Amino acid sequence: MNYGIVSNKTRDINYEIAIRVAKLIIDHGHTPVFEKSLSSVLKGAPEGTVFKDFDSIELKTIISVGGDGTFLSVVAGYRELDTEFIGINKGSIGFLTEINVEDLDCDIALLTSGKYLTQERTQLKVEVYGSDGRLKGSSVCLNDIMIVRGVKPHITRLELSIDGQKVEKFYGDGLVIATATGSSAYSLAAGGPLLMPTMKDMIVTPICSHTLYGFTYVAGPDSVIRVDLDDFETAPLICPDGRDFLELEKYDSIVICRYNKVLRTATLKNDNFFSDVRKKIVQRGSFYENC
Repeated sequence: MNYGIVSNKTRDINYEIAIRVAKLIIDHGHTPVFEKSLSSVLKGAPEGTVFKDFDSIELKTIISVGGDGTFLSVVAGYRELDTEFIGINKGSIGFLTEINVEDLDCDIALLTSGKYLTQERTQLKVEVYGSDGRLKGSSVCLNDIMIVRGVKPHITRLELSIDGQKVEKFYGDGLVIATATGSSAYSLAAGGPLLMPTMKDMIVTPICSHTLYGFTYVAGPDSVIRVDLDDFETAPLICPDGRDFLELEKYDSIVICRYNKVLRTATLKNDNFFSDVRKKIVQRGSFYENC
């Protein structure tokens, strides 16, 4: 079987981990594949490594080496391929990365032997329409869509509707619309609930609501979420999975729904989801006795 490897060179210095993964894949009787563009850059790749464009070869799994940002970037680049994804953590915490470097040998053995579970994760599709009804652009994301205030700290005014029903006019720093996968990211920091990764619901969480209430809403899998922009002094930003998307204009409408294709991720461990999140949140803290 073929296993694609994508490495963040700022995290994986000299592609050390990527090369080690390639050697392990070969040791287990399979073929590591890097993008063709790396053939003149990646030194020390073991004999048997293949350099080909990922869309020209059948891949069992794509392995990302880096942090959560790297994983989301890899997903953004290859989500339309018929494959599954797994990440090796070379970032800070790694909510989305399944493998720790210290467990690399054992976990690559599990992966290549097929001794793991596959999770199907909901993705979101976002479309932006101008005031004239013209489609300005669309994007897909795994984690969340952030609609946040721009470069100046002006209050953002947004009108939220779900399934054609007006929910509320929102004043504050913005909204984050998240999948279950993204519920442990910005949405959680803004006070949203945690959802199990395989749930299909969507979460709408206000960011610094400038009202006497700031409710989080959970919409069903088939719901359509609409956010209408009001007049503004500084244009808010829209970021699917933290990426730049397009420039918003006054009275634009943002429409969000479940994407018609799930993303498959490999799960090697039987950790309890909630205890795992709690452990990683604690690890992120910095205490004076550790300084």
